[in-house]
Amino acid sequence: MRWRTAAARLTARRRPVAVAAILTVLTNGPVFLLAKSVLDRPGHWEDWAVWPFFAAAATASAVLAVAEHRRRGRSPAECDTDAPAMGARQGPARSPEGTAQWVAAAAVAWFSALAVASSAWSVDAGDTAWRSAVYAGLALLAWMISGLDTEDLCSVLALLSGLAVATSLILVILRPDLGVNDNGRWQGIYTNPNSLAPLAALGVLAGVRYLASGGSARRALGGALAAVSLVAMVGAASRTAWLALALAATAASLPAAHRWQRDRWSRRRAGLATAAAATVGVAAACAVLAASWNVATFAQRRTIWSLVWERIEQRPLAGHGFFTFWEIEELTQHVLLRRGSAHNSLMEVALGLGLLGAVPFLAIVALAAANAATRAWRSPGADSWMWAAVVAFLLVENVTESFVLWFSYNWVILMAAALRPWPARPSTGARRPRPRPRR
Repeated sequence: MRWRTAAARLTARRRPVAVAAILTVLTNGPVFLLAKSVLDRPGHWEDWAVWPFFAAAATASAVLAVAEHRRRGRSPAECDTDAPAMGARQGPARSPEGTAQWVAAAAVAWFSALAVASSAWSVDAGDTAWRSAVYAGLALLAWMISGLDTEDLCSVLALLSGLAVATSLILVILRPDLGVNDNGRWQGIYTNPNSLAPLAALGVLAGVRYLASGGSARRALGGALAAVSLVAMVGAASRTAWLALALAATAASLPAAHRWQRDRWSRRRAGLATAAAATVGVAAACAVLAASWNVATFAQRRTIWSLVWERIEQRPLAGHGFFTFWEIEELTQHVLLRRGSAHNSLMEVALGLGLLGAVPFLAIVALAAANAATRAWRSPGADSWMWAAVVAFLLVENVTESFVLWFSYNWVILMAAALRPWPARPSTGARRPRPRPRR
């Protein structure tokens, strides 16, 4: 029995490494760098130097999900988490938390099944079929990630972002012809700076978490990760990533700030202070949006959204088929549509899967945000702060980028955020009366 327990613990330590390796493939950059710069291939999705990596990632995701299902079904002594087995009922019957988790699972299943089914009406049935099959595997990876505890989640983010940032900085220094684009912005091992910057921002959040909790070695690791990630963000010069990071850090800090104020002031004063801080934050975000409204890149995005909306209106219910619209030259005659992205995940889903896909997408996004916010509100701390900030960051990024498209680590993490078990409600037992603040 002891050797089985030891084996389970060793396997548990390897899980974050395996997940981070799969997510690294799903950042897309390393695969296309290998295909284009090493193998001198065109780098198309169907190219022999590209598609096997994503097929392997989906297969590995399915294997990990099966192993996770078996692990969760073992006795508590052999498992390092109390996450339930697939299909197991958790919490009180018909509890709001249990209902929300079932809705999240149904939304993920609906989205994945619809993507596969869209092969029947897609503008390119063959490409939709294999690409949507890969996405079904990524849904299993999201379910597997949802069962990791926060320590493992932080390890996954640190490994993922650390590898991306470190290799990108090495390429910028040794091969600037590959690591720096024509505008002088760093892109590292990715195809553009807007792909490197989000991963660097995740590195900042994971680094802050290690700085806030842990021993001296972990703090040193966290400080180094945050520092090099900030350097990469400066080099990438992505406005969206900086804005998303600022908004995410602010939003995730509100619950902890409210708890701190409530413990020192009255509940009413703490509520007013939190509301005022939230109002100031929203006003600042609106001011930044107004200032950026006519910036060239944002103006181009607004034009792209207008063009994409015209295409959505052509097939509003079921869309043009998952993940293939941008491959059809007849549909992308406008120069801005040749960039291969709607630059907004909701519009991307509506373009490919119509209203039928937008409904589960919005449900996944809403439940991911609600789950992370509830966890941060009920148990504020470094762990819940990091996870809330990560989810908020990914949501903001999806407003101006189509991270739900491609084979994206971003979308996998958001699905995992929606599927995570909800935090327990605080005890409703008797509480000691709070002393009234002195006037």
